[in-house]
Amino acid sequence: MQSLLTLWTAYFNICRFQLKPQDLPYSKVLLGFTLFFYFVINVVLSLLRFPIFYALLSTIVDIVLLIILTSSLLYFAHYSARIIQTLIALAGAGCVFGILSIPLMYWLEFYRDVELGIPVLLVLGLGGWNLAVYAHVLRHSLAVPFVVAVTLGFVMFLLNFSVLIQIAPLAK
Repeated sequence: MQSLLTLWTAYFNICRFQLKPQDLPYSKVLLGFTLFFYFVINVVLSLLRFPIFYALLSTIVDIVLLIILTSSLLYFAHYSARIIQTLIALAGAGCVFGILSIPLMYWLEFYRDVELGIPVLLVLGLGGWNLAVYAHVLRHSLAVPFVVAVTLGFVMFLLNFSVLIQIAPLAK
């Protein structure tokens, strides 16, 4: 239990811009563990909008795209040695944001017919924070300026979104 708390703290500190991906251990086991939890959290979130088949499919595609896009960026920038730690950082941050967004998404789903400004603003705020964390991780992994990292993070988001929208319907 203590190691899970330590791991959660590390991921949360990445989201608070206090740790960099290179501060995480290089461990394929930790990557697998983190991707498993990333998978579970994203399936829970996807089940709000999709039937089980599309929730599983969209989560698997999301993880595959995360791995392919991140690995490609690092490979072409000649930083292949940083792939594992970068993926751990991105998936770990994704777990943090997923856990934080679960209550907000259920709030939005439960009060679907009511106009809600606060949860929508909170979800948008989490999205902006998530983009900033992606940029933080990419900036340190690729050794590029923050503006370039924000652009790369946004492009990765758009690519991911455009692929996911093709394979899953918009809502239940």
